[in-house]
Amino acid sequence: MTEREAAREALDQIAAARRATAERAASPRGYYTMAGAGMGVVMIGLGSEGWLRWVLYALGLLTVLGALTWYSRHTGIVAWATLREPGSWRAWLMIAVALAGLGVSWLGLLAATIAAVVTVVSWSILGPRWDADWVRSLEEQP
Repeated sequence: MTEREAAREALDQIAAARRATAERAASPRGYYTMAGAGMGVVMIGLGSEGWLRWVLYALGLLTVLGALTWYSRHTGIVAWATLREPGSWRAWLMIAVALAGLGVSWLGLLAATIAAVVTVVSWSILGPRWDADWVRSLEEQP
């Protein structure tokens, strides 16, 4: 094997490892819906009063933590994307929706419920698309 062929083979192995890592990092189907639902339950908790508020906080946080645990068990890794990747505008939009929803939720139960629904729907739509963009960017990294 020539030096050039050895270098080509090494580059091919690196590319294969990159593709395998990217495929492994992809979130499980339904992950963003579950995480968004957890955030939504926290928002409804913010709009609630009394003991119900604390029950909903706990339930929402447990749901978010459950989603994160599901992701790490499904993929075998804990991965954090940089928010400078191609398509990261979707992740930024998800963050903005969640922050706006948390802010609006203090206005009462109706506002919190609307914010929760918007969060779950937007995360369910944007999350998988952002995930696909991120996985693609992992595959294409030099």
